[in-house]
Amino acid sequence: MKPLFFGSSRRRLYGVYHAAHAATARDEAVLLCHPGVQEYNATHWAFRKLAAMLVRDGFHVLRFDWSGTGDSAGDVQDVSPADWIDDVGVAARELAAVSAARSLSIVGMRLGAALGALACAAGLSVGELVLWEPVVVGRRYVDELERLDASENFRLLHRGRRGKEQLVGYAFPSAMREAIAEIDLRKERFEHAKRLSMFVSSDRAEHRELREVLSSAGVAVGCRQVLEDATGAGALESALLSNNVLVAITDHLSGRVS
Repeated sequence: MKPLFFGSSRRRLYGVYHAAHAATARDEAVLLCHPGVQEYNATHWAFRKLAAMLVRDGFHVLRFDWSGTGDSAGDVQDVSPADWIDDVGVAARELAAVSAARSLSIVGMRLGAALGALACAAGLSVGELVLWEPVVVGRRYVDELERLDASENFRLLHRGRRGKEQLVGYAFPSAMREAIAEIDLRKERFEHAKRLSMFVSSDRAEHRELREVLSSAGVAVGCRQVLEDATGAGALESALLSNNVLVAITDHLSGRVS
């Protein structure tokens, strides 16, 4: 496990590179795209474990912090979803450089899945695009976070603290909120991904809608429902206590399950 900074001097990104085990090393790398800041802490353990599982199966892995978040440079007030989509490309090039792998796949969760998908729609070529509980319609995602925020504020008797510049305890400027609300994967095409798969814990309408739109466009989408204890913003921490989805994704990328 090797922490590193990469990217331009204007916008340095922080990441952690996990080199494949020598005995099982493949010529393949996997870029992990975290969800949004509101869900980062709840999913950090799962991403570390997924990276370790993939490394044991011979993959080179990179996970990273989005611009303006975590240990990456900048402030969330000064970045946009377009910057985060650019981050995916920057991280993909860094992973290719440090690993020398010839094949790249992306595993993204929630908002990270949407950003990874949009990077592929913009021209990033990958062998496999894995969408884990993907945000399909940005407006629904923002509404979900706003409901969670209102519920948390009510529970903590902070009803007067709700504002447009923060959400669920994290800075979330109104411009960012509006830009994320405009995301709609149903309007995109992903010709630059050789294979596209979804892993979901429940049969949500937006996931069915995305599959239907892509299927009608001739894009084959594999979808596997992996039962967990919960789903959606605010429930991810308990859902990810299960190992099921981590095993399912690792087995899928390793070719043990088609």
